Amino acid sequence: MQLNRIFLSITRLLPAFFRPLPVILSLLLVLGGCGLQQEARLDADDLRFAAFYGDYLSRSGVTPNGNAAPYTDLTLAELDTLFARHGLDQKTFDAKLRAYSQNPELWRAVLERVRKDLRNRE
Repeated sequence: MQLNRIFLSITRLLPAFFRPLPVILSLLLVLGGCGLQQEARLDADDLRFAAFYGDYLSRSGVTPNGNAAPYTDLTLAELDTLFARHGLDQKTFDAKLRAYSQNPELWRAVLERVRKDLRNRE
């Protein structure tokens, strides 16, 4: 009889205990999702790369509004000039390409920066 009374007490408490559980789990899920949505932080090399890439695209005939001019290949001398203008060297450029291939969120952030810079040039 005593065991039955304990069981009834526990079963009455359990619903009260589990009632806030879905709310708590939902909040944890939302907060975890917000942490995943954080924008990738661009360092100085990322910003230089984005500026270089935007410059490269605009000189190649790409525009942000979709009205592309005829595509033109840049010469090696023009590419070297772009590297120098943006303070990049081949080693940093290659390292950044490797980093972007391993981190799609960072690459997306760089592309968003390029898009923003191209829009500001209009």
